[in-house]
Amino acid sequence: MADEAKNNLIDSSSIEKQTSSSATIDPLSGRSLYLILGKNNQQMAQATGFIARKKNEYYLITNWHVLSGRHPQTNEIIDLQGQVPDSVWIWHHKKNLGNWILKEEKLYDISGKKRWKEHAEGRKIDIVALKLENLTEDVEIHPFDLNLANADMIPEVAMPISIIGFPLGFSGSGKFPIWKTGHIASEPELNYNNEPLFLIDATTRGGMSGSPVVLRLSGDYKMKSGGRMLSSGGRRTLFLGVYSGRLPGDTEIGRVWRPHLINEIIET
Repeated sequence: MADEAKNNLIDSSSIEKQTSSSATIDPLSGRSLYLILGKNNQQMAQATGFIARKKNEYYLITNWHVLSGRHPQTNEIIDLQGQVPDSVWIWHHKKNLGNWILKEEKLYDISGKKRWKEHAEGRKIDIVALKLENLTEDVEIHPFDLNLANADMIPEVAMPISIIGFPLGFSGSGKFPIWKTGHIASEPELNYNNEPLFLIDATTRGGMSGSPVVLRLSGDYKMKSGGRMLSSGGRRTLFLGVYSGRLPGDTEIGRVWRPHLINEIIET
């Protein structure tokens, strides 16, 4: 979103179209969704999210700090004007892939209670799940396959990864996401700072919070079942977790929370 459009009123009936009927689209490009955070129908910021399905219900997965508008470590308000969002607008897919429609989800109910689900440890885990209520017939849901976290692959330090989101509010074609590439920066099977996350080295930017992070390889990787895959044919994808911003300073080192946290949150 351009700076000059920051305070424009959000039109929740908006439809964006991008001709793509003959294009080959990577399935994961249809999973990341462009989010707009707003207060009193005015745009505040952008972020990324994706949808998880559980027992025929759909949840928007993104970061705690995205929906709360607060820093997860300090609980301080992030917005320089001291505002926290009251709604999230989601650019959903329509029935024909390559067409989008904007739908609003309220972040608080009429009593002022937050609608999103948090982890049992609260904001310490920077992931939330917001049950979607504004799903009309013109919305086509493409849930992220959480079982990709169980792919028979063992991630290793320095392997290339992809963060699929919307850096600085930019998108690819239409509202398709941008794939940013980085590398695993800490031992992926060990927790960083005693938290259920690991680190990546990538030139991430604002707007990418809530992005899914994946490892995609075509051969020469360790398998959980033992041995190594040395075949050059076919690609395998491993879901590594949810990106949630960088470490303090100018390190270009980002956090990725582990996939099992999503189910733990939804099932609470």
